Amino acid sequence: MSSFVFISLGGNLGNTLQIFKNSYLEIEKKIGRIATFSKIYQTAAWGKTDQADFLNQVIQVETDLSPEKIMSELLDIEKFFGRLRDEIWGPRLLDLDILFIENLIFSSENLDIPHPQIAHRRFVLFPMAEIAPHFIHPIHQKTMLELLEQTTDRQKVNVLD
Repeated sequence: MSSFVFISLGGNLGNTLQIFKNSYLEIEKKIGRIATFSKIYQTAAWGKTDQADFLNQVIQVETDLSPEKIMSELLDIEKFFGRLRDEIWGPRLLDLDILFIENLIFSSENLDIPHPQIAHRRFVLFPMAEIAPHFIHPIHQKTMLELLEQTTDRQKVNVLD
């Protein structure tokens, strides 16, 4: 049975726009059809701030895969584009995260769905509110617009033209 998954894309090394574009093909090949794309947003680095600005985007994908299989494929796609996981919150060519899989609440040793930091990251809430403003966070029971209005994250988020 098909479900939808919201995936965030981020990066601040290399030609991020081209990497995003190329990653769409891999995502469609390995995970499923991309139904919706947010605009691309530019933000200062989060967590570790002494690095280049990030570009961020959220896509909605239709998939038949399990949460663990989606995550495994995302990690493979990151590696395919040269991602090294050597520094937490450090610079990266491509960062792919599962935000939501419909209304699923899921936790395993390596994966939490919904992503536990969504409500604290404007760079995720902006594109989520753009493509799914009334989607309700299954734990917080608030829409993406409500979470965006209420977040304590004050980081500036700019739409890339």
